[in-house]
Amino acid sequence: MLARSSKLRHPSGVTITTPILVPSFSSKGFSFNEDRTSEITAIIKTASEWLTETALVSAHDCHYKYVPLDFYSAVELCFVDSGGYEKNNDYDLSTVYASGGSDFMWNEDLLINVYDSLPSDSSFVLVSYDLMGQPITKQIESARELLAKYRTNLCTILVKREKPSQRYIDIQSVLRHTNALGDFDIVGLTEKELGKSILDRMYNIARVREELDRDGIKAPIHIFGSLDPVTTILYFLSGAEIFDGLTWLRYSYYDGVATYPHNYGAIKMGIHQQDDTVRAKSFIDNIHYLQDLTFQMRNYLLDSDFSKFKYHSDFFKESYNSLCSKLGGLR
Repeated sequence: MLARSSKLRHPSGVTITTPILVPSFSSKGFSFNEDRTSEITAIIKTASEWLTETALVSAHDCHYKYVPLDFYSAVELCFVDSGGYEKNNDYDLSTVYASGGSDFMWNEDLLINVYDSLPSDSSFVLVSYDLMGQPITKQIESARELLAKYRTNLCTILVKREKPSQRYIDIQSVLRHTNALGDFDIVGLTEKELGKSILDRMYNIARVREELDRDGIKAPIHIFGSLDPVTTILYFLSGAEIFDGLTWLRYSYYDGVATYPHNYGAIKMGIHQQDDTVRAKSFIDNIHYLQDLTFQMRNYLLDSDFSKFKYHSDFFKESYNSLCSKLGGLR
């Protein structure tokens, strides 16, 4: 079976059981006030009351003070992304409209400053600097060098496509270097770079997972940019264990899909509620939805029973069978 659960043990003693669904925060795509403060700061303050286990923030946003200092202690394990998403003109698959990158400076030296300044009394997962357009050997070498001084935290290598002209990562290149990926606690892949269809992405996740297994590497796979009621389960069935994304801030989870927040608000709360109230309610309900979905995924692992998924169980079973067929047989 490709789907699995692992114990993610932080050097501080904190232990988190996968699968992990990680609510993410980013200033990208959210508004700024006249004083250049970010809307995301207020969202973090609202949501932090309901988060307990994990969350992901950007080092870019930490540097520019969009992340409140007391937020790190609000969760057991805080993922800190490298800031490439905020700076680049890239976007994830849940983006409503493509927004440009940050106008502010961002580079590896600033990332190091952020990592150096993180409080020692909180537990972090630190992500390698985004080296899109570099050979995978260079990405691995640079990630080793950067993260070597931060081994009091967990460390993730985020594998990116090797040429600017590529839309997707060269999966064969990744498979040739899986043994070197064992130097890191977590192997990160970006959802939209894994293939041109959901099945292609599932297939490539499964191939990486199986190659890591052959090399005896237990590091879980983290899919960056995937956090919704459908694809998260599909990628979990393919062998990934950690998922993060901004979908929970952009949509409302309802009956097994991500839907337009104001439709959700009207159906769940009535048409008289103010927009800000609907939005805050959507954030909180989405957090609870993700917590429940996590338990569904863990329950599935007990006996591989697809009916443990509350919604779309037949669809998930059919999709998994399609994946196995593409891989050459049941897993």
